[in-house]
Amino acid sequence: MSEKLLSIFGLIFVTSFVARYIGPENFGKLTFATSIFAIVQTLAMFGSDNIIFQKTSKNKKTGERIIHATQQIRNVLYAIFATVVLAYLYYSVDQLTFIFSVASCIAVYFALHDVYNIYFNATLQSYINTICNVTAILVSLVVRYCIAKLQLPVAYLSLPIVLITLIPFVMRWFLFKHKAITPKTSHKIQYYRRYMLAVGKKLVLYSLSIAIFTKTSQLFLGLSSQHDLGIYTVAMTLGSSFYFVLNALISSFLTQIYAQKDMEQSQNMVAKLSALVASIALMAGGFFLIFGHYIIDWLYGSAYQQVNQILLLAVMVTLFSGMSTVAEKYLIKFNAYDYLHKKTMVLVLFNVILTYVAVHFYSLYGAIFAILATEILSLTVFNYFFKNGLILNAHLRIFKPSTYRRKP
Repeated sequence: MSEKLLSIFGLIFVTSFVARYIGPENFGKLTFATSIFAIVQTLAMFGSDNIIFQKTSKNKKTGERIIHATQQIRNVLYAIFATVVLAYLYYSVDQLTFIFSVASCIAVYFALHDVYNIYFNATLQSYINTICNVTAILVSLVVRYCIAKLQLPVAYLSLPIVLITLIPFVMRWFLFKHKAITPKTSHKIQYYRRYMLAVGKKLVLYSLSIAIFTKTSQLFLGLSSQHDLGIYTVAMTLGSSFYFVLNALISSFLTQIYAQKDMEQSQNMVAKLSALVASIALMAGGFFLIFGHYIIDWLYGSAYQQVNQILLLAVMVTLFSGMSTVAEKYLIKFNAYDYLHKKTMVLVLFNVILTYVAVHFYSLYGAIFAILATEILSLTVFNYFFKNGLILNAHLRIFKPSTYRRKP
């Protein structure tokens, strides 16, 4: 919660101040650079984040060995992918975008090796991650504010890009070094490297598909118009600003849903949770409908007034995304891992094709409609094939008064 509150504070008072200072086009360049290297990070991670968490949760020493064993693999993979991407960007983008890309490359390098945050979560020491992350956010926000306040060259914003990952990496590395037991036998390291490569190749495609799914619109828009990408980023940031509330509710209710053995009750609970998520999102939409114009003008300035045209659509994206999260997490109760894996693969392919066509013909508006259409289909059609329409049944119950009656 402390991280989320600080992030919201940063959104309101610092990020918007910086965005206002550098303008939509430069803000789009910043977003484009970070989006590309987020995908590079997923490739280089090669599924090791999932493996580290799973193994560390069961055995601390095993997790430590895997962290050491996968370091060299991550280094090699990242060096290859980052070099190819930077070489391409050097010849295809302007100087400022390339500077942001180099900064993102450095930042992602530290994030890639900051697997210690996974380790501390898995060993129930997440308070360490909170301290490290909050420190990094504070420093980064102060630096960003100073750059904008002093009206320094826009390229200076590369510094906080690096600091946001460098600071927590150094802090966690130092703490891990004093808490962990370094593996002593080299044959164990080789064993875990082979294991990671064998398992990771099965996980990396799934992780990559999710990374691409969340960044598709940003990538295509960035290649088309970085001004539009700046507008899109602000709209999606504001439109999803309340998602942490939905996430907290979903996490709380799902524990009860997972524990519920009666199928009828489970279906009703999912329907109620979905209705609650939709209600909160609709209230947020009403708030932005009334006050959105004033908020954008106050925080970002007249250069971002186009955000008003797609802000409500961004809220609707968050609405369907929240309901889709409920549905997918509910499917996990029935061990629908293979189904969700196949669903994600098909959904990503659909999203990439739709976004490319929509952005090509309709630019900014095509991007927002593409992600909205994808989220709607992800919630409905792509879920309705599982177990004879289990999710469809739960959704129909949203509109039945009997769902909300208390049973004696």
